[in-house]
Amino acid sequence: MAAGLGFLSQAQIAFSPIVFACGAVISAQVGNSIAYQGATLSSMKLPIIGYVVMAMILLVGPLLVVTPLLVKVKKKALLEYGAVVTIHNQEFDQKWIHGEQSSAKVLLGQPDPSSLIDLGSSFNVILQMGITPIDKLTLLVLALAAALPMVPLVLLATPVDELVRLVLKMLG
Repeated sequence: MAAGLGFLSQAQIAFSPIVFACGAVISAQVGNSIAYQGATLSSMKLPIIGYVVMAMILLVGPLLVVTPLLVKVKKKALLEYGAVVTIHNQEFDQKWIHGEQSSAKVLLGQPDPSSLIDLGSSFNVILQMGITPIDKLTLLVLALAAALPMVPLVLLATPVDELVRLVLKMLG
């Protein structure tokens, strides 16, 4: 939840096929280096990790432009709603705890439990508001799309008997 901008993060998931395709190109180049130029998987970690990080930064980075505005909006809303909640809670306390009726104009209807719960729910929405329109699902999908083409490299660079031993160890 980022002040109604969460859809921006979901839109980035649409780029995952492109990230996957570019990852396949990087994977093919690294595989070629391993198969024909004598490179090892460990020596090619930097291009692999670099691609995954770069792809995520390029796709998610532009969403960070709205972060300062979201921080300002959240701060302002917390201050304003905080003041309203405080006044309403004080009126609720006067009416229900101390049994006094306030002669002042009532802010949000009657200071009853139902209005207290409604206002508290509204305040919780502001508390839970994110300061970036980026969600974990988007990050996960993009990271998987970038890293998945690299899986065949592990199969290429790892001897078969070691893979079988690893799989049997995981199953047993």
